[in-house]
Amino acid sequence: MFLRFQHKRPSHSIWVILLTISLTLLSPPQAKAHFIELIPSSSLITKSAESDFSFDIRFTHPMEGAPLMEMEQPDLFGVQVAGEKYDLTAALQSTTIEGKLNPVNATSYVANHKIKRAGDYSFYLVPKPYWEPEEQAMIIHYTKVVVNAYGLENGWEDPIGLPVEIIPLSRPYGLWTNNLFTGQVLNNGQPEPHATIEIEYRGEGQVAIPATPFITQVVRADKNGVFHYAMPKAGWWGFAALLDNGKTLLAPDGTEALVEEGGLIWVHTQDMPQ
Repeated sequence: MFLRFQHKRPSHSIWVILLTISLTLLSPPQAKAHFIELIPSSSLITKSAESDFSFDIRFTHPMEGAPLMEMEQPDLFGVQVAGEKYDLTAALQSTTIEGKLNPVNATSYVANHKIKRAGDYSFYLVPKPYWEPEEQAMIIHYTKVVVNAYGLENGWEDPIGLPVEIIPLSRPYGLWTNNLFTGQVLNNGQPEPHATIEIEYRGEGQVAIPATPFITQVVRADKNGVFHYAMPKAGWWGFAALLDNGKTLLAPDGTEALVEEGGLIWVHTQDMPQ
């Protein structure tokens, strides 16, 4: 005796559900690389008319230019020049920027500064911890950028003393496109072996992205915390060394959350004239 089993064709609604699940699984994940942008109006001061310049400071995904994350008033904004540190926090002014992917506006900051003498100016920002619900972590990214004035090179390679910091081993200004940038990751002043460095171009949504992995480049440092990367396009490039030092802070719901500490540095490249 043979038994005949009747197979019923799935209904249209079931096909829709299956298709939706498939597309969800195949769709690339959203980029999660958060960068604080500490962008001066110029990376080089070559004449007195450029000595009074400004900073654009925001928390975002640089390549896409969105979404903008809300920034609380930073704990510290300062500059190191000729081995001396100066507190510039009072120069920070909040501003509201409409985010491209945000339903509401986000608070960012601007600041003005006037260069009075030649030398290397290492500007740095210490933000308040940011709660990232998707990662269930508090984020603190110590960010810096070096501006040179009038060609005097006197400290671009000097550490500021941030908890996590990238020390440039290549001069971080006067860079041509495709130059190799070399840096060293320091964790509490000591080289951090095999650190992961995330790299993003400040594309502000103007670069066609063929696939998700092109948004954030990733390299690993060697046993001495040293890494290299050749920058293929003119503009601002952010390098972020992200570490888990086992620290915790209270999340908004009162529970303890891990802290992601990052050391960021911004460098600028320029196309060589034909």
